[in-house]
Amino acid sequence: MILRVKGFRIVLEVEASQPVIEFTGRLTKAFVFALNPELQLFKGIEGVLTPIHISPLFRVSHDHELGEPAYSYVMKSKKEVEINPISLNGEYVFHIGGEENLVGNLVCRITRVPGPVFLRIHNTIVRYRIEKVVDVTEEVLEKAASVTSRVKVILKSPAQIFNVFTPTKLPKFTPSAIELLLVPYAILNNSYTITENLVTSSFNTLGKLVETWYSIRTLKPVEIVFKEKKQINLAGSVTYIIQEENKEKLEIIQRTLAMSELAGIGRSRQNGFGTSIIK
Repeated sequence: MILRVKGFRIVLEVEASQPVIEFTGRLTKAFVFALNPELQLFKGIEGVLTPIHISPLFRVSHDHELGEPAYSYVMKSKKEVEINPISLNGEYVFHIGGEENLVGNLVCRITRVPGPVFLRIHNTIVRYRIEKVVDVTEEVLEKAASVTSRVKVILKSPAQIFNVFTPTKLPKFTPSAIELLLVPYAILNNSYTITENLVTSSFNTLGKLVETWYSIRTLKPVEIVFKEKKQINLAGSVTYIIQEENKEKLEIIQRTLAMSELAGIGRSRQNGFGTSIIK
């Protein structure tokens, strides 16, 4: 099983002409698509996973790491809370990852941009200027290879998770690895559709990741604005205990975890959903 994916962090200056409420995954996607017009083909097809993940904006932490999220959101609770606009003016970073050749070509064009790029998104003018591009593929693979008995999966941006057991349009939040990590497992197996056979086969791998009892409390529903509508998604983190001693099977788990950081989790990953890191 060959891991044919790459992941990059794009550090850039972003300045918006007015505060934005819209989830900034749309801003980074607009930037990448503007430099790669052929990506208009990847509009998204129901039931088919896209081969790329484009994260929203984050504050920069430690050179190129994903720091605090730079998008408006509220933790979902019984009390209604309005989502406040966020001013974008400064240095940010976003992640782009997925199928090796596709992502490599996208990033190559991004690195060749000679100066700032200006885009109109609704009524807002957004200015982008690239500072640096960092290939994080090897560091993510090395980090995943060091995981043996315990791992934390942190959702840096909210995810749209597949409910593989009971199809529904309602949000269903669960710490189960069979749902949370099903997409990276599918991509690892060169599958871009979620089928019954895929779900069944995932049990031998993802079933070895047992969520800790408190993980249900560290996952939280969050509300964001996407396409000018409020949407509830999953955020927070899950800690798993790995119950697998077989070396070859452990390596598959490690590759799945690497894939989750490189190519994202859940649906709508090209719109900024499902950015994750492992610790």
